[in-house]
Amino acid sequence: MRALQLAMIPDDENGQGLKRMIEDGVDLTLARPVEFSQVFADEEQANAFASAAAELPSVAVEAPEVEEEDEVEVWQVCVIRVMAPSHAAITALERELGALAETHGGFADGWGCSPAGRPH
Repeated sequence: MRALQLAMIPDDENGQGLKRMIEDGVDLTLARPVEFSQVFADEEQANAFASAAAELPSVAVEAPEVEEEDEVEVWQVCVIRVMAPSHAAITALERELGALAETHGGFADGWGCSPAGRPH
């Protein structure tokens, strides 16, 4: 069954992440919080994105946080949806959030999740 699961997942960046989860014994049929990070150059852009993203169905949006990367301040917004992590669902939401982030001067910076039943 595991070999079939692995074979059915596309071999792109999202697929590679899901394949690693399967290889680690994670059950992808169980819903869990999946976190999608978006990055912005300033607080105003991050806040505008956070407000717009909060209008999307079935998501929670964390308050923007400032982080320092390579001595440059960047603003990160984490959008969370509880779902079973499938390639199609992750890719669709990642694209939607990435497009929304671009309209506010930001970009998508990946996703992640903990195994179901564990705090994220």
